Amino acid sequence: MALIELPQRNLPACGPFEVQISGPDRLAAVEWPTIDDSRDLRMYVFQSRDFLQVWLDTIGRAAHIDGYLVIVKDGEGKPVLFLPLAIETKFNTRLLRFMDSGVADYNAPILVPGLCLSRPAFHALWSEILALLPAVDAIDLKKIAAHVCGMRNPFTYLDCAPGAEDGHWLPLAVLHSEVDARRSVVTLRRNLRRFSRGLARVGPMQFTANPTGASATPIVDRLLELKRQRYIRSNVADFLAQPGVENFYRAMTAPSRLGRISHLCALTAGGSVASAHLGFIGRGRFYYIFPAYDTAFQRYRPGHLLLQHLIDRCCDEALIDFDLGVGDFVYKNAWATQRLQLFSYERAVTATGRIYLQMRRVRRLVQCATRPWLRTGN
Repeated sequence: MALIELPQRNLPACGPFEVQISGPDRLAAVEWPTIDDSRDLRMYVFQSRDFLQVWLDTIGRAAHIDGYLVIVKDGEGKPVLFLPLAIETKFNTRLLRFMDSGVADYNAPILVPGLCLSRPAFHALWSEILALLPAVDAIDLKKIAAHVCGMRNPFTYLDCAPGAEDGHWLPLAVLHSEVDARRSVVTLRRNLRRFSRGLARVGPMQFTANPTGASATPIVDRLLELKRQRYIRSNVADFLAQPGVENFYRAMTAPSRLGRISHLCALTAGGSVASAHLGFIGRGRFYYIFPAYDTAFQRYRPGHLLLQHLIDRCCDEALIDFDLGVGDFVYKNAWATQRLQLFSYERAVTATGRIYLQMRRVRRLVQCATRPWLRTGN
């Protein structure tokens, strides 16, 4: 897709910049934006204070990852960007990464509209940030989003390589005028009406969104169980077994977060969960992230029924975008009208880092040759 050009003021190549780096315990104290921050910012939910706090309390703590909160201000003391970074140790190798560990779809800083970092300015700033951070063996940045809600992601100024997959999203304003006019979507909706009638014959059909109190627990438990079954069928490692990951998703379903940053939804038939989804919301955007379905209902396409319901509901509620996330799947291409290109950047800093990156490349080549469907970011 074409990058949306916004009126911007280029910042000077050599600053002056003020770089503030705080530890994760300072997240509550620094001026880090929340998902509902009233300031005019360009951001994805994955870099919001709300998301990072859960990440630090679960994945960061369980995996012993050191988090670093970078705030950059211009010469007038105005914020230019907010950048969450992490240093993770793998096989005695210290890696500089984003706060991700597989639960964030897009990695980027939070940006301020009207303030544009040029290539020279970003490289000067990046060098300063690296000098202030603790020493690492390698820089390993994945899923670098090409833009942040219309503003160019300055990390694309690095010597990036195209990512394995892209992001996909749908501006909801064109759902009925453009997407519903596609022959493929007309056919899809007709088939889903037929599947819905079939599922209703199994038992009373109901869509449940953001259940309160104890009623959320069985849906969360079933969602995680169905997801594990999916990993077994696909012969891939259980992602939920990674340090802190299951606790991260469970924490996102706390009553204080449902409806504010997270969204839990289920389609039930006769009281049984046929499909379920846990995603994120914020700043007019819905993020379709963590779906699962019960194969016992597979003939009725319960996952597709739930996705269609979510898209239509978000449109009715006047949200701006429906983000289908990372992954080049047929069903995403059916609904999406836009693609978000993703990049990766890796650079060895020490001999230890060089060996780690070389061994990882070899491991990936072996995996692609023996199990081409397997994707890993470790």
